[in-house]
Amino acid sequence: MEDKEEILKKVRELIRPLFDEQFYHLVDLEMRGSGNNQVLSIYADTERGITLAEITRLTQEISDILDMHDVIPGSYRLEVSSPGVHRPLTQPWQFRKNIGRMLKVQYQDQDVRREVTGELLEVQEGAIVLRVKKQDVTIPLSAIELAKVKIKW
Repeated sequence: MEDKEEILKKVRELIRPLFDEQFYHLVDLEMRGSGNNQVLSIYADTERGITLAEITRLTQEISDILDMHDVIPGSYRLEVSSPGVHRPLTQPWQFRKNIGRMLKVQYQDQDVRREVTGELLEVQEGAIVLRVKKQDVTIPLSAIELAKVKIKW
């Protein structure tokens, strides 16, 4: 029996061309559960956001690919969705999509871990710029440990 990491690697390889040809971003894959109670979650997005119609079409196309290659042993449930605002931002396109929003960012500044909350002003080559308490702070993408959209309630 293959472990979940091997299965996810095969799934990623099989569905990557679908994402590339349709200009979707494959944000993440997760496999939960065991035996006949497994759930494969696939998180997809675009630079402008993903619609329900696009998710529905992607779900059917991914399901067809997985059925054809029979990668996952036993039965499983497939969930395709947008990543939602609670998932961390990791890619430059995700930051670009959230310009103007408030972000909470944890990052390394030399040997010190810092955490700031501010409005994302721009995404530069290899860095983001946040407005933090009326001051612009440039943070290299490589220094970011965790970045999430901060929702106003």
